[in-house]
Amino acid sequence: MKKIILAVAAIVVAFTFCGCGISKTDLALQNMAEVRYNIFAGENNVYVATFMSGKRESPYVVNGICEKQVEFGMITVKYKSSDMPTVAQYELNVGDNLYKGNLEYNNYESTLMVDIQKVVSDDAKISLKVITDTDEQTCTLEPKTKGMEITWRTALDIALESLGDEVKAYVSKGKMNGEVYVKIITDLNSNFDDYYWYVSIVGTNGKTSGVIINPQSGEVIAKK
Repeated sequence: MKKIILAVAAIVVAFTFCGCGISKTDLALQNMAEVRYNIFAGENNVYVATFMSGKRESPYVVNGICEKQVEFGMITVKYKSSDMPTVAQYELNVGDNLYKGNLEYNNYESTLMVDIQKVVSDDAKISLKVITDTDEQTCTLEPKTKGMEITWRTALDIALESLGDEVKAYVSKGKMNGEVYVKIITDLNSNFDDYYWYVSIVGTNGKTSGVIINPQSGEVIAKK
């Protein structure tokens, strides 16, 4: 029954028009600033880590204007101790492919990050090694999106239906004056049990609308 309800919701969205015969779904898909396809997570005694891949605009600027899309593959490492390095190297094994280089310190989130600019499959085998001047620490990153009932595409349909006529505030003369983000969100301080889809629209006028969706049931948990 749940899948039938979601299918009906998608049909409703597809035939809800925002002027000039263009559906809300088409407008959103034409203005995707970021879509996160999958996420992998793991930890050891020293740090927790995630790897997320998808497509995003380049340059990446949250301003309501959608630019050309490029692939991304973002490694994020958060140390469990406050005594964390600000300089480190990484080796990321994705199946038979090895990526390595320097991690960059993110002062805003107190994490180490790097973008390998690659999309990987949902069931990829991934391991990460972080190398500092004093040690090397390795962990396996497990897929967290593989078993989700709700895909990013279904999450987009659910969000557009939930927002309803509010989407029209971003549309003028058959064009969307804004950009759309479909993200997988979690808390790096948690044990990776809780993941949600977060779909948002950012207008050129600074207005933002967002919906948080349960990835298993499709339930809208919060909306703003």
